[in-house]
Amino acid sequence: MFRLCPSQASLGVVWWAFAFLIASAPSALAQDAESDAQTPAELLEDGMDAAADHATESARRLLGQLIADYPGSPEASRARRALAALNSGADTPGDRAAIRADEAERTAQYRRAFLIDAGDRVFFAESSATIGGRARSVIENQARWLKIRPDLSVTVIGRADDGGDKENARALSLERAKAVRDKLIASGVGPDRVKLKPTGDQDHLAVCESPICRAQNRNAEVFIDDLQGASELQSVQQPLPRASPRASMGADAQSRAEGQVPQ
Repeated sequence: MFRLCPSQASLGVVWWAFAFLIASAPSALAQDAESDAQTPAELLEDGMDAAADHATESARRLLGQLIADYPGSPEASRARRALAALNSGADTPGDRAAIRADEAERTAQYRRAFLIDAGDRVFFAESSATIGGRARSVIENQARWLKIRPDLSVTVIGRADDGGDKENARALSLERAKAVRDKLIASGVGPDRVKLKPTGDQDHLAVCESPICRAQNRNAEVFIDDLQGASELQSVQQPLPRASPRASMGADAQSRAEGQVPQ
């Protein structure tokens, strides 16, 4: 019977291992390439940012890549409009309006994602600007969300519906906005990215008389600024319903309205 000597057996094992590596290399490279691929939203954002910075060639390349890689996506439709404006070389009112519309849509998408992923506001006990445990957790989530999107800036809108005169309400709303701003900065958000807007008792989310309902107006909202330009701030969320899916925030407001500050 033919027997392999140890050296022959070792060479055979090495040969088969080498052959396996050669065969698996293409699939590994394909996986790496797939993991490095940008999503349609990322390509659109990069392309629009390049266009805003007047890096026209980079914008054309990114938008063209989006159209080629994801031709049927909603982002590709927007990329085609932006690319047409770039290729026309004209700075017409229609072009500027199209760019503003695209920026407004992107801003709205950021605000919706922020609301869903992190929550946009925290609530306070009556006549207090102290951040409780639940509010602290929400703000830390907000900071994490904002840190991975460094191009965004926010305005912290403070509100107060605690009784008393308008001067005291404005001062309290400012204290609440500052408390949230300071916590965002302490959690890693750059101070130049956070502005304040105290509204006192003039920006009610709920118009009512019961203590539980009015507790919704004792809050500070982190509002993502427009990507370009400035406009009057308007909340993208309607007043919280009594049975809100965001139960932690609804329960927070209710317990504080009843004088039970969560820990």
